[in-house]
Amino acid sequence: MKIKQATAKDLDGILEVMKAGSTVDHTVFIKETLKAGQCQAALIDDKVVGFAILGTPYLFHQGFMELLIVHPQYWRRGVATALIKRLEELCKTPKFFTSTNQSNIRAQKTYEANGFVRSGYIENLDEDDPEIIYFKLLARR
Repeated sequence: MKIKQATAKDLDGILEVMKAGSTVDHTVFIKETLKAGQCQAALIDDKVVGFAILGTPYLFHQGFMELLIVHPQYWRRGVATALIKRLEELCKTPKFFTSTNQSNIRAQKTYEANGFVRSGYIENLDEDDPEIIYFKLLARR
């Protein structure tokens, strides 16, 4: 598996992953983050199998993983963990946050397995499905 900064050349693969792994269309947002250099792609055999976006500007001046999607065919193969580790390396702050809906048990388990702890929640982003905020303190050299 290779993790790299995604470019416009990766857009079709990223959109394919998005369509397979998410019920929300993030196309406009993904295009913006590609231009800004905020998107990392996971490739296996030169095929995009997942991607993650490190937000800029940061949430409350702290690192924030805005989006992480892995193609369902590649779940449980370490793709999400590899993408999280890469964003941790790129994060310029010692505090790193992410979030997911309360209904997204798979994401919750992934974040917790990667050392994130629950830090709170936000109501009213999605109707009847609160957003759980996750936090991880990064070791800084």
